[in-house]
Amino acid sequence: MKRAALILLSLMLLAPGAAQAKDIVADLVVHRIEITSGFSGAELTLFGAVNEKGDAVAVVRGPMAPGGDLVGGRVEVRKKTRTLGIWMSGAHVRFENVPGFYAIAASRPLEEILTFDMLDRYQLGLGELKLNASAATTPDISEFAGALLRVRQRLGLYTGKVGHISFIGDRLFRTSFAFPSTVPTGIYNVDVYLVRDGKIVDAQSFPLLVNRAGFSADIYNFAHRNGAAYGVIAVLTALVFGWIAHLAFRRR
Repeated sequence: MKRAALILLSLMLLAPGAAQAKDIVADLVVHRIEITSGFSGAELTLFGAVNEKGDAVAVVRGPMAPGGDLVGGRVEVRKKTRTLGIWMSGAHVRFENVPGFYAIAASRPLEEILTFDMLDRYQLGLGELKLNASAATTPDISEFAGALLRVRQRLGLYTGKVGHISFIGDRLFRTSFAFPSTVPTGIYNVDVYLVRDGKIVDAQSFPLLVNRAGFSADIYNFAHRNGAAYGVIAVLTALVFGWIAHLAFRRR
């Protein structure tokens, strides 16, 4: 199926008039990830074709919208301080337009195919990701930005290692992106770039949707729409299971 998709893209690219319109054509095997009760992560394959030999770079980032369960947009990073033996919230920095997920892949090491200015302009590579602070109670914003990146990396939401794009011949390519079980829901953006002689000569963008489905979606929606009721049910459920466990141990 994947090889057939690659061949189809190649034929589209080589069709009359296509080469003049686009130098690169790419797509995902699927454009949606559904999070169910047994969701343990997902892997998506991206495939594409170029009209002439070059390097390819692909980036997945998002969601960017704040609010709800979208782990993106506005993020506050707080530093805990110990005062009189008690841990308290200290200085904090608020960042805007922070993607909840970031992953990148390239056909060669980024520094070998693009200049630093190009990497910085397109935010290619975790080190080039711009974290814009809108409010801060400390002048040392870089420390908080670094802490945010490290936390996201531990959660598997940011990948510091650049993935590999494999070329099949000079024109067809493919790569895969891994999404952890903690991947946030929302709309992601996939950007694919064609690079020649240190410059991006063409690009393509398309969306990726991550949403909840099935019983887990029903529970999540109920919890967010009826927070108080959900809290009461959760407490009562814990008490019932605790009582049942107590009776079981008494009988032994």
